[in-house]
Amino acid sequence: MKFLHPSPKSSSRGVTILRVVFGALLMVHGFQKFTAGHAAFAASVAAMGVQKPEIVAWLVIAGELGLGLLLVLGALTRVAGFLAAIMFAGIWFVTEAGKPLLTDKSGVTAELLIIYVAISVAFVFLGPGALSLDRRLARLPARQQASRGR
Repeated sequence: MKFLHPSPKSSSRGVTILRVVFGALLMVHGFQKFTAGHAAFAASVAAMGVQKPEIVAWLVIAGELGLGLLLVLGALTRVAGFLAAIMFAGIWFVTEAGKPLLTDKSGVTAELLIIYVAISVAFVFLGPGALSLDRRLARLPARQQASRGR
Protein backbone atom coordinates (compact mmCIF):
# COMPACT_ATOMS: atom_id res chain seq x y z
CA MET A 1 0.00 0.00 0.00
CA LYS A 2 2.96 2.32 0.42
CA PHE A 3 3.22 2.46 -3.36
CA LEU A 4 -0.21 4.08 -3.55
CA HIS A 5 0.74 6.67 -0.93
CA PRO A 6 4.35 7.70 -1.56
CA SER A 7 6.30 9.47 1.11
CA PRO A 8 7.29 13.13 0.70
CA LYS A 9 10.88 11.94 0.23
CA SER A 10 9.86 9.64 -2.63
CA SER A 11 7.76 12.38 -4.26
CA SER A 12 10.65 14.80 -3.95
CA ARG A 13 12.92 12.34 -5.73
CA GLY A 14 10.36 12.03 -8.53
CA VAL A 15 10.30 15.82 -8.93
CA THR A 16 14.09 15.79 -9.12
CA ILE A 17 14.07 13.21 -11.91
CA LEU A 18 11.48 15.19 -13.86
CA ARG A 19 13.39 18.45 -13.36
CA VAL A 20 16.74 17.04 -14.49
CA VAL A 21 15.32 15.26 -17.54
CA PHE A 22 13.21 18.25 -18.59
CA GLY A 23 16.13 20.65 -18.11
CA ALA A 24 18.47 18.39 -20.08
CA LEU A 25 15.99 18.16 -22.94
CA LEU A 26 15.70 21.96 -23.00
CA MET A 27 19.48 22.22 -23.17
CA VAL A 28 19.61 19.73 -26.05
CA HIS A 29 17.04 21.77 -28.00
CA GLY A 30 18.97 24.98 -27.36
CA PHE A 31 22.30 23.35 -28.22
CA GLN A 32 20.92 22.02 -31.51
CA LYS A 33 19.67 25.47 -32.47
CA PHE A 34 22.98 27.05 -31.45
CA THR A 35 25.17 24.57 -33.34
CA ALA A 36 22.96 24.71 -36.45
CA GLY A 37 23.63 28.42 -36.46
CA HIS A 38 21.69 31.40 -35.24
CA ALA A 39 20.98 32.54 -38.79
CA ALA A 40 19.26 29.28 -39.71
CA PHE A 41 17.03 29.39 -36.65
CA ALA A 42 16.35 33.12 -37.13
CA ALA A 43 15.26 32.37 -40.71
CA SER A 44 12.75 29.78 -39.49
CA VAL A 45 11.48 32.26 -36.89
CA ALA A 46 11.15 34.93 -39.59
CA ALA A 47 9.19 32.50 -41.77
CA MET A 48 6.57 32.38 -39.01
CA GLY A 49 6.07 36.12 -39.39
CA VAL A 50 7.70 37.03 -36.10
CA GLN A 51 8.98 40.58 -35.87
CA LYS A 52 12.65 40.99 -34.91
CA PRO A 53 13.44 37.31 -35.64
CA GLU A 54 17.15 37.72 -34.87
CA ILE A 55 16.41 38.89 -31.33
CA VAL A 56 13.67 36.32 -30.77
CA ALA A 57 15.96 33.53 -32.02
CA TRP A 58 18.70 34.54 -29.56
CA LEU A 59 16.16 34.76 -26.73
CA VAL A 60 14.83 31.27 -27.45
CA ILE A 61 18.34 29.79 -27.73
CA ALA A 62 19.46 31.52 -24.53
CA GLY A 63 16.22 30.55 -22.81
CA GLU A 64 16.51 26.89 -23.70
CA LEU A 65 20.19 26.69 -22.76
CA GLY A 66 20.09 28.90 -19.67
CA LEU A 67 16.77 27.81 -18.21
CA GLY A 68 17.63 24.19 -19.01
CA LEU A 69 20.89 24.52 -17.09
CA LEU A 70 19.15 26.15 -14.12
CA LEU A 71 16.63 23.31 -14.05
CA VAL A 72 19.30 20.60 -14.29
CA LEU A 73 21.18 22.16 -11.38
CA GLY A 74 18.02 22.94 -9.43
CA ALA A 75 19.06 26.57 -9.13
CA LEU A 76 16.35 29.23 -9.02
CA THR A 77 13.97 26.45 -9.99
CA ARG A 78 10.72 28.32 -9.40
CA VAL A 79 11.97 31.34 -11.36
CA ALA A 80 13.28 29.12 -14.17
CA GLY A 81 9.95 27.29 -14.30
CA PHE A 82 8.05 30.57 -14.49
CA LEU A 83 10.27 31.95 -17.27
CA ALA A 84 10.16 28.67 -19.19
CA ALA A 85 6.35 28.70 -18.98
CA ILE A 86 6.29 32.23 -20.41
CA MET A 87 8.72 31.23 -23.18
CA PHE A 88 6.75 28.13 -24.18
CA ALA A 89 3.41 29.93 -23.96
CA GLY A 90 4.85 32.59 -26.28
CA ILE A 91 6.09 29.93 -28.71
CA TRP A 92 2.70 28.25 -28.51
CA PHE A 93 0.95 31.54 -29.29
CA VAL A 94 3.26 32.38 -32.21
CA THR A 95 3.25 28.94 -33.82
CA GLU A 96 -0.28 27.72 -33.11
CA ALA A 97 -2.48 30.83 -32.80
CA GLY A 98 -5.79 30.44 -34.58
CA LYS A 99 -5.48 26.69 -35.05
CA PRO A 100 -8.16 24.47 -33.53
CA LEU A 101 -7.06 22.35 -30.59
CA LEU A 102 -8.68 19.23 -32.01
CA THR A 103 -8.52 18.32 -35.71
CA ASP A 104 -9.07 15.28 -37.90
CA LYS A 105 -5.51 14.19 -37.14
CA SER A 106 -4.88 12.12 -34.05
CA GLY A 107 -3.67 13.95 -30.99
CA VAL A 108 -3.98 17.57 -29.99
CA THR A 109 -2.54 20.55 -31.85
CA ALA A 110 0.70 21.62 -30.15
CA GLU A 111 0.39 18.96 -27.45
CA LEU A 112 4.14 19.00 -26.80
CA LEU A 113 4.10 22.75 -26.15
CA ILE A 114 1.11 22.30 -23.85
CA ILE A 115 3.06 19.67 -21.92
CA TYR A 116 6.12 21.96 -21.74
CA VAL A 117 4.00 24.81 -20.34
CA ALA A 118 2.36 22.47 -17.80
CA ILE A 119 5.67 21.01 -16.62
CA SER A 120 7.21 24.48 -16.35
CA VAL A 121 4.29 25.76 -14.28
CA ALA A 122 4.47 22.65 -12.10
CA PHE A 123 8.03 23.58 -11.09
CA VAL A 124 6.76 26.99 -9.94
CA PHE A 125 4.52 25.16 -7.45
CA LEU A 126 6.62 22.06 -6.68
CA GLY A 127 10.06 23.61 -6.40
CA PRO A 128 13.27 21.74 -7.16
CA GLY A 129 12.83 18.36 -5.52
CA ALA A 130 15.35 16.46 -3.40
CA LEU A 131 18.75 17.05 -5.00
CA SER A 132 19.23 20.68 -5.97
CA LEU A 133 21.29 23.78 -5.37
CA ASP A 134 18.15 25.51 -4.12
CA ARG A 135 17.77 22.92 -1.33
CA ARG A 136 21.48 22.94 -0.55
CA LEU A 137 21.62 26.73 -0.18
CA ALA A 138 18.41 26.78 1.87
CA ARG A 139 20.02 24.41 4.41
CA LEU A 140 23.13 26.54 4.95
CA PRO A 141 23.13 28.65 8.10
CA ALA A 142 22.91 32.40 7.38
CA ARG A 143 26.57 32.92 8.38
CA GLN A 144 27.80 30.34 5.83
CA GLN A 145 25.64 31.88 3.09
CA ALA A 146 27.09 35.31 3.81
CA SER A 147 30.66 34.03 3.77
CA ARG A 148 30.07 32.25 0.45
CA GLY A 149 28.78 35.52 -1.03
CA ARG A 150 32.06 37.33 -0.29
